[in-house]
Amino acid sequence: MHTNPRISDKGQASILLALAFVALLGFTALAIDGGMVYSNRRHAQNASDAASLAGGSAAALWMENHYVDYSNFDCSNGRVEAAQNNAHGAKKAAIDRAGGNDFEIDTDIADRNGVTTDCVDSYDNGSWVEKYLDVITNITTDTNTAFAHFVFGGPLRNSVEAVARVRPRMPVAFGNAIVSLAMTCDAGGIDFDGTNVVHVTGGGIFSNSCIGTNGTVGVSVEGEYKVSCALTDCYTDNGASGTVSPPPEEGTGVTLPPSAFAVPSPVCDGLPNRGNYNQDGNVEYGSYTNIRIQNGDHTIDPGLYCVSGEVVVNGGTFTGSGVTFYLTSGDFSTSGNATTRLLAPNSRHCGDPCSTYHALPGVLVYLAQGNTGEATLLGTGDSEFTGLVYVPDGTIEAGGTSSDLGVINAQLVGKDVKIHGNTAVEINFNDQTNYQLPAAIELNR
Repeated sequence: MHTNPRISDKGQASILLALAFVALLGFTALAIDGGMVYSNRRHAQNASDAASLAGGSAAALWMENHYVDYSNFDCSNGRVEAAQNNAHGAKKAAIDRAGGNDFEIDTDIADRNGVTTDCVDSYDNGSWVEKYLDVITNITTDTNTAFAHFVFGGPLRNSVEAVARVRPRMPVAFGNAIVSLAMTCDAGGIDFDGTNVVHVTGGGIFSNSCIGTNGTVGVSVEGEYKVSCALTDCYTDNGASGTVSPPPEEGTGVTLPPSAFAVPSPVCDGLPNRGNYNQDGNVEYGSYTNIRIQNGDHTIDPGLYCVSGEVVVNGGTFTGSGVTFYLTSGDFSTSGNATTRLLAPNSRHCGDPCSTYHALPGVLVYLAQGNTGEATLLGTGDSEFTGLVYVPDGTIEAGGTSSDLGVINAQLVGKDVKIHGNTAVEINFNDQTNYQLPAAIELNR
């Protein structure tokens, strides 16, 4: 059989080109549709985030204005319920913000187009009790497609969720009275030693690393507060006869997040430069090289004291109310031979000492980040310390040989904390007089 030379294969190429063109158009359309779906999802997620954050901000502001804090945060409290549901609360703010981004939502999330809230007031993670309010926003949207609807029968639908977690105003370190921030036992911890008795009220004892006792020291924590440490086998009595009550809970595995001790640095710029102080009389707020007290009576005016060297009180009396000592380097040290009565500004109603003289509400002694020095609290039976003592990179020591050391109405938060000697040490922590972290919001998806 002979092939007809007049029959050509050119028509087959045209068919292939046509099919390729259709496929190319299909892939192009799918790419366009995919881009539209992704763009719509991103737009919906951004709107959901914004709505949850708006609701969280409204709830945080309501709680701040109506004095809802960590100690009185209760999901059945009318003020907490109002933070979620009233006309200025979380749900209304979230709905309004979503509407501003062209998404209509309500308080029914069954169709995944709505906002709801979840209140938690008693979750014990082993190291502290969590208290927070979640603002949860769902947005669902369909994408109009150019090609995909020919091959896919259902709508191309995006459903997204955003969760804004609102924590109420709270004391540093979730209200523990004695806290070590060191992450390893070699770097620091909490040590009780000697023959003294340490009595803690108003808060617990917590260490990111270790807790140890030496000698015959007796440590007791009153109320429903814990003694706990995050690492496994983190408590040791060093073979001594010391006691801790309640018994330490070891290996909680949960360390303090940095946000729980994020105390801002005070502003020293613009303060009067006072040089050295080592004389009798009034001590005025301002920037100092050193403050040294040997004897005599010394009255501390309200305000902020920024010190580049050291504060040493070896004798006499050292008295002030509404004061914050901020040491960029060097030690803060008071002696058992001196009567020291120092009170931080009120944690919420600070007034003129803070606004005029830059003191930090609720903060008594602050050794700056990077200052590895010591804050030593000793004194006679008439001594008093009230406010947060915050030494994030150094050591706090309290106790001594005096048999009648006064009460420490302070919160002790340091990298390393040591309570020692043969004196009775009373630590009474009140979260209303110590520094409080303002209400905070974090976004979870």
